[in-house]
Amino acid sequence: MNLFRGSAYSNLLSVAERAPLSIAKTHSLLVPLLQGWRVPLQEFNADELNRALGRVDPARCTLAYAQIAIDCVMLCRTSEHAELAAQAVRRLAGEGQLQQFLEYPAMLQRLADALGRIGEPGLACSLLADVAESLIAQMAADRISTEQDAEQRLGRNSGVRLTPVHIECARQCVLARSLALHQRVASQVLSVALDGLGSLVGGQRGRAFMEYNYYAGMVFAALSEADAALRAWQRVFALPARHVSAISIAAYKRRALLHVARHGTKPKLPPFFASAHARTIEGHAAAYVALVDVCCPAGVASLAPAVAKVTEMRNVLQNDENAGLARHLLHELPAHYIRRCGSVYASLHVERLAELIGFSTHPLAATRGREAVDVVGALVRYIRDMNDPGVALDESAMGVVVRFMPVRATVSSLPNSALLGGGGAGAERQWMEAVQMKVAEATALRGRLEELDRHLALTKEYAVGSRDKTLSNSA
Repeated sequence: MNLFRGSAYSNLLSVAERAPLSIAKTHSLLVPLLQGWRVPLQEFNADELNRALGRVDPARCTLAYAQIAIDCVMLCRTSEHAELAAQAVRRLAGEGQLQQFLEYPAMLQRLADALGRIGEPGLACSLLADVAESLIAQMAADRISTEQDAEQRLGRNSGVRLTPVHIECARQCVLARSLALHQRVASQVLSVALDGLGSLVGGQRGRAFMEYNYYAGMVFAALSEADAALRAWQRVFALPARHVSAISIAAYKRRALLHVARHGTKPKLPPFFASAHARTIEGHAAAYVALVDVCCPAGVASLAPAVAKVTEMRNVLQNDENAGLARHLLHELPAHYIRRCGSVYASLHVERLAELIGFSTHPLAATRGREAVDVVGALVRYIRDMNDPGVALDESAMGVVVRFMPVRATVSSLPNSALLGGGGAGAERQWMEAVQMKVAEATALRGRLEELDRHLALTKEYAVGSRDKTLSNSA
């Protein structure tokens, strides 16, 4: 006798509540039902769904409960419906068992797809984060319990595998544009190290890994965590692929903008990346390659070409949704141009520095309506905001002078073990880095002196002084 006759979920419930059956036997009966599953309801029926959810224990029969929760998400049309669906997903996250998902990994993809279509990125991201955090905790716990030396294993590997829920969580986080969600997802989901590049629960491994790191980079970039974002976008190119994907092209564009903003140098693809793929990507991102070339000249240069190139690319940047990164690039670019001046000059009057780097063309010094902006004052404020120990401002009656001071590695900054002759390879490496920095300082100083000699040779005062000295000697 079927106790659930009349219920839309009678078949599912009859299997889920067979207490005498083992979990393995229950799954052998459930999986065929779930593989050809069709939502048995034509519209959202709160009573029917509540009864079905109440009769299934999510800890004992996670797959059955997950399918009913997914149906709630798929059928909801109002805020009341969404609240019931959210409660079901949160209970699944709190009480569901990962081992049962591994019996049928497609359920994780089904859950991610359903929440991705809910229409409210903030709610979807919150629910996906609940599930992802639960999966991460269970995967880490399972790895610890199966290892003889748990502490040593944790140091090498987290035991966490990538799932479709992780990917959709990162994507919805980007769409939600919520600082609180960005912070939560970044710290609780994206910052957890994965077990391996190809370790994935269900789905296509290569595309999933690229997609996950692409969205992760966007979340980190939104939080101004540039280094984490660059690492994530670098991992997009970590797995070999037969073809170039739109994901890798989009990641290349974003990474190019952020790398120049962060380091002031041209980004490079990994050395193992196929050269044919690299040429294809650079061909599709030709405008970005040209922008990077303009923004990273050799030696002292003017900002004018870079500003003009960004202005020229305005429509391209907006279509690629990279206008925000371009604005960040423009804001950070003067700092790199100022530091480059330090490789030639020991000091400069701020007016001369503004002229050398073409600061008057930068948006920070642009004319606001009919009001003229004080270019020198804007540059002084910018240098103060840089807070760079290698660039200092000296104010006197003669004006403001910018002094370039190399950041030195002093003996006091090295570890005591290195001073005492111990410390092994780590101390030796630090000493080598200090020596290399000293050599670089000496080379830079020699270049500055040569440049100053050439500059002084052209001045009237230097010429007069040399002539007087010659006449006095001859007398």
